[in-house]
Formats: sequence, C-alpha cells, structure tokens
Amino acid sequence: MSKELITVVTVCFNAEQTIAKTMQSVLNQTYRPLEYILVDGKSTDNTLNIIYELKPLFQEKGIAVRIVSEKDKGIFDAMNKGVKLANGRWVNFMNAGDVFCNKDVITRLFSFDIDSDTKLVYGDTLRKKVYGIVPAKGNIPETILQLMPACHQSMFADTEEMRTYPFDLSYRLVADYHFVYNLYKRRKKLQYFPIDIALFDATEGATSTNKLEVKRECARIRGVEHTLKWRLYFLNKIFSYFVKRMVDSLIPNTYLMKIKKKNRERLQKR
Repeated sequence: MSKELITVVTVCFNAEQTIAKTMQSVLNQTYRPLEYILVDGKSTDNTLNIIYELKPLFQEKGIAVRIVSEKDKGIFDAMNKGVKLANGRWVNFMNAGDVFCNKDVITRLFSFDIDSDTKLVYGDTLRKKVYGIVPAKGNIPETILQLMPACHQSMFADTEEMRTYPFDLSYRLVADYHFVYNLYKRRKKLQYFPIDIALFDATEGATSTNKLEVKRECARIRGVEHTLKWRLYFLNKIFSYFVKRMVDSLIPNTYLMKIKKKNRERLQKR
C-alpha cells in the first residue's frame, strides 16, 4: 500500500534568525512522499534569500517545494494560504523557529493505525523555555471543550477539512483552537498518539495582555464570555497577572530564571 502525501507548511515574516533551522528540520524528515510549502509575509530582511538558498537541497531529496511571498493579514491568514496550496492528505504547520523533535517524527506518527474517518492526528510537544525544555503531553480529545489538546505544531489535520473550514481570522490568537473545537463539536474523529512531535520555541513568552486576550477569545469560542461565572474568573485572572507582574519586577531576572529552573526540576522528579 502506497503512503499518502503529507504537506508541511511554514509561515514566516522577517525570520532570518530562525528560518534555516526550521527548514533543516523538514529537510531531515525520512518520510516520503513529502511536500513543503513556505508562505512568507513579504519579509524585508534576509529570510527569502535563505529560503531560496536552501530550496535546491529539498529538490535533491525528492521533497516538492512551493514558495509564496506576499502581504497577509497575520499568521492564520498565511496558514490558510498554505492550506490552499497543499496537495497532501494531511497538513502540518511548523512555523519559523519551531522544529520536529527528530528526523523520524512523521514516519513514526504515520506508522500508527490511523482510522480512515479520522480528521486530526496529534501527539506530544517539547516546549523550549529560557530555563530548559518542558515536556507537554497531548490531552485526550474530550479536553477540547476546555483547552487545546496540543499546539498546532504537533498536529496533522485533514487537508480537505481545513479547506472546508479554514481558520477564522476574527480570532487573532486562537483561530487554531476555534478550528479544533468546532471539529470536535461536529463529532469528527481525532486521534492522539504518545510521541514527541514538535519542539516549540517558547523562549519569547507571551505577555500578560496576550494571555488574557487568549482566554477571552477561547471563552468566546466556547460561548461563555457573557456568563457571570466566567467574568468572575476573568477578573481573578487579571488580578493574578497584575500581582505576578509586580512580583517579577522586584526579582532580578537571573534569580527568577534560577527559581523557574529549580521548580521545573522539582516537578520532573514527581
């Protein structure tokens, strides 16, 4: 039985510092047939030069490459463009700065028994923090009613499903969760497999404002943003973030990183 074509999409903008490692990660994948699509947001730095320098390496390894560089309306608009160009049965979004955990990730994932009616497969994630690598296990599909079961870098979605239900650009930060949430609500099948798929670069960290906006958008998706219970919860989160920000500002950054590293080591020993 022949293997199905898989598409990996990388969206980027002014990513000259990180695009090469992401491309190399895709280039190293042992799975075939594989297709790679790069959607650039009209970068003004050296990103495109790096992309075109590396393109011949993919062709030598039998990986089809398509490159688009044009203005977009943000990351999810660029990801939608990638889906429209995809020829694969499955599509993954490995954006600039993120990488596959090893060269056999796609091969291993698609060696599992995936049901014919499955619309999304996903696994575990390694989150790169400034104080170390933090493993994040994928959650069972039932948790989708509350949160994302994994980051989109660790997911492979049915391409036709994504064409029919593209990312909703009214969600600036969590359009990926909106897609997965509605996939689950439509009773489509999702399958989790316990392997590390993506090493997600979280060294930048989200601001408190972004974290709060993420929660607000997620509540809107779940239809609970106007309930008293959620509003009280959100007020508590605002207060908690404000207090944490004040405390963090009083602690030297080097000492704060040591505390976080020690806490991570403590949790790993449990």
